[in-house]
Amino acid sequence: MNKFLAFTLIALLGVQAHAEMELVKVKGEKTHTIKISKSVGFGDVEKFQAIVNEVKKKKLKLHMNAIQLDVYGGEPSVARAIGRIIKQNKFNTFVAPNNDCVSACVYLAISGVRRLIYGDVLVHRFALVNKNLTDEQVAQIIREHLKEANEYIIEMGGSVKLIEAINFTPNWALRRLSRDEVNHWGIFGSEHIEDEILFRQSAKLAGVSRIEFNSEYVNNLDICKKQEYSFKELSTRCTVNQILKLKNKANSKTLLAN
Repeated sequence: MNKFLAFTLIALLGVQAHAEMELVKVKGEKTHTIKISKSVGFGDVEKFQAIVNEVKKKKLKLHMNAIQLDVYGGEPSVARAIGRIIKQNKFNTFVAPNNDCVSACVYLAISGVRRLIYGDVLVHRFALVNKNLTDEQVAQIIREHLKEANEYIIEMGGSVKLIEAINFTPNWALRRLSRDEVNHWGIFGSEHIEDEILFRQSAKLAGVSRIEFNSEYVNNLDICKKQEYSFKELSTRCTVNQILKLKNKANSKTLLAN
């Protein structure tokens, strides 16, 4: 079975499956990360909440404050419920370059305060697998699903174009979103308010003005995006470190000159 057919089958039958969720220590770091993989299904909301509760109880620090995703689909309502927990706790979401975010996974991806979605994103309509539904029941379920799903995407700061891409793609197919679509439809990046707060906090940590931080962020973008891309540190944190390194070098030179 090729990758496309495998993803389609998992996305359609994901309601019968359960995600793999694990809290693991990041190698070489004092931080932990939460990984969600495979296909989300009923019971996974409680499982995810229990892991979040453990993180809080043990006062663990999440690496890059991120939830790592490699999800191939599943029950959309479950993905949205988990997404609201992610949003409520102001976690980031991360999809590694070699991982995928398929079908219901997009509801998880867009729930992050900062969405670091570097892997492929594939979407389609949801499928009803219950054979015993009447036509009237099918119509009612689809109307209710569309209302809830569309409102959720807008609530999370997603684009109307994302809604259209999902709703116009048949459930037996998958639409692979382009990098441009991912970047501009609210799947990658962060909302205006959260972005402004993060940059102001980062400038304060670096001991520079907001304008100076912006300039240094652009200057170090190539270096720092690679750090974020490889799940080492946020690009903003990397910029802070780059600024502090320059300051330390300047101070060392001053001391030597004296």
